[in-house]
Amino acid sequence: MTRVDDELHIEEKLVVCFDMCSSSAILEDLLATDNLRSLRDLLISTKDFIRLKSHIPGLLLYKFIGDGWILLFPPRTSGSALLDFLTRLSKRFSKGLANSVVPRLQSTPDVMGLTFGVDKGRLVRTRMMEQVEYIGRALNVASRLQGAIKDKDHNPAYKVLISKHAYTDLAIPVEDYSVEPVTRKLRNIQGGKRLEFMKLKLRV
Repeated sequence: MTRVDDELHIEEKLVVCFDMCSSSAILEDLLATDNLRSLRDLLISTKDFIRLKSHIPGLLLYKFIGDGWILLFPPRTSGSALLDFLTRLSKRFSKGLANSVVPRLQSTPDVMGLTFGVDKGRLVRTRMMEQVEYIGRALNVASRLQGAIKDKDHNPAYKVLISKHAYTDLAIPVEDYSVEPVTRKLRNIQGGKRLEFMKLKLRV
């Protein structure tokens, strides 16, 4: 017998994955001095900013795993709106790091901040264990792109790696950002072939 929850629902989404550079080192440092509360407060502040200050109707804070986040945006979100939000988010996060976390570290990592991966595509929406879940290539690609920013980049903080088709659809105003084409191999994506993407640096 087929239930309503078993039906397939296909939705177009703009997917953004991001996480924190040097998170393991920061976590271990704060744990050693019993200062984990400062990191927890920063993560809660980040969550509240996403939910209350995005100014993008339809934005869904889909997942938080460890120090990584998955955001789902409406497919017609403009490049200007997306990058304005990511810039504001990055500035707030950077300020929180500097004011609340760094003063409590015994050793400050060389690289701190956020890195972002972006893709766009159709996702399957379903329900598992009483929760809404999404499945699709765009989720996998955005997650891999976020991780691939650090490849061959000694200063990856506050940079965004975007698939070419998402970059084209977003119509990003290139005059306002530093943008460069790059090639990367993504694990379990198209057999590990080297693919072309666009890398962008936010003004933080």
